[in-house]
Amino acid sequence: MLKILPPFLLIVACIGLPAIASNVVKETISIGEASRIPIDSKALAENRSLLIYLPDNYSESKKSYPVLYLIDGSRHFNHAISSTQLLQKQQRVPELIIVAISNKDNMLHDPEHGKEKFTLFIKNEVMTYVNKNYRTTGLNTLFGHTRAGWLTIELLASHPELFRNYISASAPLQYDQIDIYNKIIANSKTKKTPDKSLYFTLSNEAEESKLYSDAFNNFVKLLTENPPKNLDWHYEFLTNHTHMTTSIPAFYNGITHVFSSYQAPRFASYRAYLDFGGMQGMEAHYNKRAKIYGIDKNIPEKTLLNLASLLLNEGKTEESLNVFLTLTNDFPESAASFSGLGQVYHSMKQYDKSIIAHQKAVSLSTKLNPDWQQERFQSRLNKVNEIVQLLN
Repeated sequence: MLKILPPFLLIVACIGLPAIASNVVKETISIGEASRIPIDSKALAENRSLLIYLPDNYSESKKSYPVLYLIDGSRHFNHAISSTQLLQKQQRVPELIIVAISNKDNMLHDPEHGKEKFTLFIKNEVMTYVNKNYRTTGLNTLFGHTRAGWLTIELLASHPELFRNYISASAPLQYDQIDIYNKIIANSKTKKTPDKSLYFTLSNEAEESKLYSDAFNNFVKLLTENPPKNLDWHYEFLTNHTHMTTSIPAFYNGITHVFSSYQAPRFASYRAYLDFGGMQGMEAHYNKRAKIYGIDKNIPEKTLLNLASLLLNEGKTEESLNVFLTLTNDFPESAASFSGLGQVYHSMKQYDKSIIAHQKAVSLSTKLNPDWQQERFQSRLNKVNEIVQLLN
């Protein structure tokens, strides 16, 4: 196994304390392990290597995983791992196998080998190897920056069967944006084309050149005036970045966008909840999510807790009560669910039921919840008890 290290050192120092500062300790920071796989590519007529990062629990699980492919991968491997780890913890993206396609001696961007040769390399050698040796779902995402960003969008147009999601940073589209758009439109008219996502960025004209900016704007105009069917596309101008620095923010924002179907719906208001389709809309979202990612279609507890709290705050007490009753039935060990139920009964002035629910929450919280949550649940119980004492 190859230890993957970010290109920096953490220096720990105490400023202003000379006696201590003289003992500065330098530590190398690791973000995980990866395998380096050599490939003798017939398509490219040269030796290449893949860097492959697996989810933390891959060896213990029997699950299959979506795959993220990085062109010019050595440049993007570390920040892709760090970004996806953070987003996974927040349930913004699923666990991913990450495959970095390394350049030969870091001399050329991969597209400069020729689009057709490199496409054959990806399709027949890289993806074939990954699918044969790892548990993959077939849901593939491609990321590329600058010329590799151009190839990313070009592959959406010319080989849409290879990837589901596409993230492109600072792509030079000045010579063929119309041809690429026409191919995308043609593909969208076929019944066999599944839903796809595209996220692409540019910095600004001063950084990218007028040729880049004009082509980018024309591509956006074409997509806007006649949008392709089954393509969820979004673009951003990263105006505070240069051509070479767009890769990191583009990847972070892009991976979040293309996996929006994985994320839990969040509503700022009851109106937004109704516009989403209410509970039927929620169930439809999770049914679709289950089909795409091969996971459980049941609505997660945290999502229902957020919804029930929104309903209570918006004065939709009966609807909130129904959700909390469902939660306490489906998650009988959840202190948060019983505490929420106690809050609903409190608002309904059904204090006896509120006390019972809060007592249950406090009892459960001592087993599983951190101190700050235990204190919150106890505080809610105390408030209801105080009201009952005053009434008596």
